[in-house]
Amino acid sequence: SLIHRRMEEVEHLELLLLTAFLLVAAELLDHIEQEEANALKEHIKEQRRLCRSLPAEKTRPTWTGFCNRVSDSHFHRQFRMTRSAYTNFCSILCKAIGEDTFRPENWSQSARNSASHESRGGLIPGEVKVAIALRILAGASYLDLMPLFDVSVPHIYVVFDEFLDWVLKAFHFPLVQHLQDENWDALRGLAEPFSYGSNGVFSGIIGALDGLAVRIRSPTLKEVPDPGNYYCRKGFFAINVQAICDKSKRFTWVYTSNKGSTHDSVAFSNSRLYSLLLEKSNALQHKGLYLVGDSAYNLTPFILVPYCTDDIRNDRSDVYDTFNFFLSSARINIECAFGELVSRWGILWRTLRFDLGKCQRIVQVCMLVHNFIKDDSDTEDACYNDLNWRPRDGSAVEDFSSAGQERPFPLVTDNNEVAPGGRRSNLQEYQRRRGESIRRSITMELQLHGLRRPLYNGMKYNQYGHVYFDGS
Repeated sequence: SLIHRRMEEVEHLELLLLTAFLLVAAELLDHIEQEEANALKEHIKEQRRLCRSLPAEKTRPTWTGFCNRVSDSHFHRQFRMTRSAYTNFCSILCKAIGEDTFRPENWSQSARNSASHESRGGLIPGEVKVAIALRILAGASYLDLMPLFDVSVPHIYVVFDEFLDWVLKAFHFPLVQHLQDENWDALRGLAEPFSYGSNGVFSGIIGALDGLAVRIRSPTLKEVPDPGNYYCRKGFFAINVQAICDKSKRFTWVYTSNKGSTHDSVAFSNSRLYSLLLEKSNALQHKGLYLVGDSAYNLTPFILVPYCTDDIRNDRSDVYDTFNFFLSSARINIECAFGELVSRWGILWRTLRFDLGKCQRIVQVCMLVHNFIKDDSDTEDACYNDLNWRPRDGSAVEDFSSAGQERPFPLVTDNNEVAPGGRRSNLQEYQRRRGESIRRSITMELQLHGLRRPLYNGMKYNQYGHVYFDGS
């Protein structure tokens, strides 16, 4: 029995060894098969790489070559500024972001060669990137820009995003900085031109305030939790843009983070500028400085608004109407600034189909480049001839159906609802009383100097088609 038991143990051990051998052999075969399969995949991948057709070589047009092909008037029509202004604009951007980022056309040859290996097609000069972005702002389609600059569709919008960052870094709106620094000389410099129309009586206006509804696509739930609140009373999805401009129609402040359904008075009170004005209200009142707005805003020491209709109706001396006239004469600048902005940038003629944050940046960049153009006298003079504001000789408006013309058809609108009623808070009532005191003081000054609304309707057009009053 002992021998029999030993034989059984040997047989069991042999069976275990045989099982282990078979398992090891199976694993080895699986490993060999996997290696052969991977080698076959790599071979197929390499053969496909070797046999595929290479993309056609790109020869990007140089910026100098492009400029030589277009006339001065065509250049201005395309980029909304003269050649000299364009060169200056690119220089400012290059200085702000650095030459290594901007990469102008006259970049060093060694740097150009190294950059050309980053992607096929070679280096895209900074001047060409600016041209692509300005054409998008002016209303051009990517379908036009692809053959013009030999750039793919995805890269066109990469360039556009870069341009938005460049402009926001290179330029800024100055009003907040002036208030934070209490730079009263700069603020008086903004106020002085507004006082010319009243011979210095209605003085202290540091800017004209108003709101604009810019049409956008419906935001997604990933962007905001309440897309429906962006649907404005005008009947479309929009962002409420609050802006302030100076007498020359340059934008000095903008706030683009409000929903389309937000009323102008609420939208402005949501901004950090409003909090800053509250903080500086005593100093501003002491210096005699304030903003002017329409009846959509609440009367405060730093925002003067017109007298309401009931006040005008009960005023037999017409002093309230005189105040409203001079206030409206100052406030009309923001309306004109909005008009020029929309007429200049064709991207605002249709719905902005970008994400919400990008829409806000686009509006800001449009205003900053608008300011740059306003500072360039040659471009500013030429813009009136291009945009055909009014018929200048009494004839019919020129025909815009020809291929070289563009007719502004803005999908933006003024949000001019009257300020909401209801019971005011103690702070609002206190601010209103202070604002009313300032408004009555100015009204009395206008009356003491014998200033009234002009009764002679001497409205005429100047050489640019703008309205002016001839007092002769």
